[in-house]
Amino acid sequence: MGWKKLNMDGAFNGDVGLAGCGGIVRDERGRWVNGFSKRIGLTNSFEAELWGLREGLLLCCDLNISHLEIELDAKALVDVLGNPSYVNHVISPILDDCRMLVSRFQQVQIKHCYREVNRCADSLARLSFTLDADFSSFLSPPVDIFSVFEDDLNGMYFDRLCPDPFVFS
Repeated sequence: MGWKKLNMDGAFNGDVGLAGCGGIVRDERGRWVNGFSKRIGLTNSFEAELWGLREGLLLCCDLNISHLEIELDAKALVDVLGNPSYVNHVISPILDDCRMLVSRFQQVQIKHCYREVNRCADSLARLSFTLDADFSSFLSPPVDIFSVFEDDLNGMYFDRLCPDPFVFS
């Protein structure tokens, strides 16, 4: 009780060369608390994930959340956050922001999840490509992702499809 969960994701649209991010904050029962979509511009997918984390953490700070569970489908980012000695001069400013924001919470858990579990955040990240504003905050699920959120809230299960290494085309 009292914990909130942040799921966030980054997205890259190769057709137009733009990146975006999005995320959802839920309560302990999985209900919508808040969400966001942000258009980033030109960057790579790893930095888009990092921007999503930063924006999600800022939102959670604004909501005065003290106990936060963070789930993201970028395993590389989970690994970087778990390694305090990791340095990369290209991403260090935003990575430092994320580390500083994480320290504001009384308790934080950062976990990797599979893409199939992160569908709401992925949908919000992709929504950033179609919105007029560079940043949008949502007090309730946007119409464009409502069915994805309802499926998730109701425990809809999706198989993870993995290619069979022994099947050749």
